[in-house]
Amino acid sequence: QDYERFGVTEYWRFDHTGGEYHDAALAGDRLVAGEYQPIPITINEEGIATGYSQVLGLEFRWEDGTIRFCDPVTGDCLPTWDEMQAELAAATAERDAAAAERDAAAAERDATAAERDAALERVRQLEELLRSQRSE
Repeated sequence: QDYERFGVTEYWRFDHTGGEYHDAALAGDRLVAGEYQPIPITINEEGIATGYSQVLGLEFRWEDGTIRFCDPVTGDCLPTWDEMQAELAAATAERDAAAAERDAAAAERDATAAERDAALERVRQLEELLRSQRSE
């Protein structure tokens, strides 16, 4: 009754144990004519439970103890927390590798510039030596 009073038109329940603690791994209720009615949940041959959220326009899928939110048209799912963490770790590693490569290139550039400067200084010294020997 509180949910209805607050304008909650549907709500969902997820049991990470697959229904061990509650009656189902995935369940939802939708407000219809002032009464909450169960949202249909299907379970496919792989054991994936699916229900459709009218409020979000997404499928809720329970698979392997994880809730997924998926586009019902394309079947594409939003990444899970673990997937996002893995993507972040990969992006961080890629960024760090690029920074290391950039730093190595800068160090090589600096070493080449130092060698060039040393060579130019040696040329200057030799030219000076030649000039001094000619004037003797």
